[in-house]
Amino acid sequence: MSFSVGIGIVTYNRKDIVGETIDRVRTFTRHPDAALVVADDGSTDGTLTMLRDKRVPLVTGSNMGIAWNKNRALFLLSQRLNCEIVILLEDDTQPSVAGWEAEWISAARRWGHVNYAADWMRPYFVTGSGTAEDPRQSTMVTAQCAAYASTALAYAGYFDPLFKGYGHEHVEHTRRLIHLGHGGTERRTDTGEPLLYKLIDGGLTVATSQSHRDDAQEQHNEKLAMDLMKQSDYCPPWHSDTERRQFRLEIENAIAGDPARFRLAPDRTAGLGRPPPIPGAFSPLFRPA
Repeated sequence: MSFSVGIGIVTYNRKDIVGETIDRVRTFTRHPDAALVVADDGSTDGTLTMLRDKRVPLVTGSNMGIAWNKNRALFLLSQRLNCEIVILLEDDTQPSVAGWEAEWISAARRWGHVNYAADWMRPYFVTGSGTAEDPRQSTMVTAQCAAYASTALAYAGYFDPLFKGYGHEHVEHTRRLIHLGHGGTERRTDTGEPLLYKLIDGGLTVATSQSHRDDAQEQHNEKLAMDLMKQSDYCPPWHSDTERRQFRLEIENAIAGDPARFRLAPDRTAGLGRPPPIPGAFSPLFRPA
């Protein structure tokens, strides 16, 4: 089975927020051939029960960090459900306009990869109006929403699972995509930022949420990113045979049964709160062999 677009929501221990994000995706998405999956990174706050109650397809496992969890959604949607375009939402980033996904689909088809032009990033915008045809060119990128063409993932690969916990995995992945020709501009100059990221406005609102930021993890990941950005090789979602077996079992557990259940079922009657935008900043189901 295949879908033209897949929407993945990544979450960890934020049951109420991800529940509202799911309601908003179901209410505002208009594409007739869309898939939905939530990637849960081992939540212990009742998230899995809530997802079952809402009949939301799920891919999950033990807590492995942001990079691994994003790969769960990206791989399942692009490789197992054959989605042409994948839109990846963080759990606090919520659609607020009917048909919000259209600009993301158009931008990903045109550029291969595109990111979110959050209001707080305006000082970093260089040019552009924020549409799919004329994306903002920015010296900074945020991970709150991104869209990927399956062809871009085929050449650049996935988030590097060497990143553990929080921070910098998205910057490294986006820069790798740009270096390979997807979603930005490389500027070979002696001064100024070496990259410009392509961003769109995208009909989204960011809800107030509690961050899982860990300063020690972020410092470790920043150093790792600096090392990894010296190369731009394709990266699979795993780095060892043990990780490959674990990842495969998580994906196969999620995909078992009727793939049609991943089809997004719109709910035009879901209750919608209107959380104010805020400035941005940067039970396991398997036993690995």
